[in-house]
Amino acid sequence: MLLAGLGAIGGLLAGGCVSPSLELMGAPFKKPGSLLGRDGYALTDEQIDAIPYASMGVRIGGSAPVVMILASINGAKLHWASADRVVLITERGRLVKTIGMPRDLLSTRWTGADSLLPVLRRVPGADDARLGRIIDLRPKDDFSVPVESRCEWRGEETLTLMGRTRRTVLLSEHVKVSKWRWKAENRYWFDIDSGLMLKSRQQYCPEVAAITMEVLKPAIEPPPEAV
Repeated sequence: MLLAGLGAIGGLLAGGCVSPSLELMGAPFKKPGSLLGRDGYALTDEQIDAIPYASMGVRIGGSAPVVMILASINGAKLHWASADRVVLITERGRLVKTIGMPRDLLSTRWTGADSLLPVLRRVPGADDARLGRIIDLRPKDDFSVPVESRCEWRGEETLTLMGRTRRTVLLSEHVKVSKWRWKAENRYWFDIDSGLMLKSRQQYCPEVAAITMEVLKPAIEPPPEAV
């Protein structure tokens, strides 16, 4: 079972709020160099492991990567925060809400069972299934936007995270928003041993570039069945 750096999170989880001390936590990360790519934060595996919180590396489009920590848990939703108070909210790896982005994803409402899991488990016919969800965005208020997607098994792929090589299964999600005449492809990497999502690249609207998230120090959350 994956371990999580949540032992010292204490009052940070109480009330589901972002901690006021995030700026202090961000201070050690403000260094030149690279964690996930050029011009990012230079953190060694030991430095990341010493952070007493679950954490992930995040890149928006081609921007420099940042480290985000787990600031709170609200049911199945994990709230990840950066030093400058941008918050990404995920549910079993899926990005469902944002705070502080140029255009925020206000909410995500699913209209059926998540089609990622049947594809992950190679259920016959799952690749042809369509998943629906409804999203709200702001500014340029746009509410109750229907999103259709279809998931596809892409095969096994090896990832190296925190100096450890992991065997993963890669799934693609082909997203279509007819209202915007817009399409995108999201990608998800699931750990073969635990079934947890270790990496993803997700885009929720054309105005915000795809967001790449890599788990550096995992949180404890209910995983799907092992791959």
